[in-house]
Amino acid sequence: MQFAKRLLAISWLIALALVAVVPAGDKGPGGKELYKQNCRVCHEKASPNGEYSPLTLIQDQWKNFFANKFQSTHQSAVLPGQNKKLLEALTPDQIKSIQKFCVDHAADSEQPQTCS
Repeated sequence: MQFAKRLLAISWLIALALVAVVPAGDKGPGGKELYKQNCRVCHEKASPNGEYSPLTLIQDQWKNFFANKFQSTHQSAVLPGQNKKLLEALTPDQIKSIQKFCVDHAADSEQPQTCS
């Protein structure tokens, strides 16, 4: 009986350890990583497309950009080296993650950031 209790306790500990280590689901890269992979490649320093990072604009400007200008200004944008159009390569959720990163780290945010 004592052995069965110990075995049960050990099983519970192993199960709890696995739950703590294994993520609930692979959410993929976050907004910062998506920005680096998909935006920064065309908007780095001295870029003919303009240098942009979250710190470049304030929160309202980023919100306005994604609401009113992003689709039209990036309609024909192609990811360098991938021969894919940006808007075909990114899912709506990925675009929302990039937008959230830009807004959350804009010039007037509590944690302004560049993307370097």
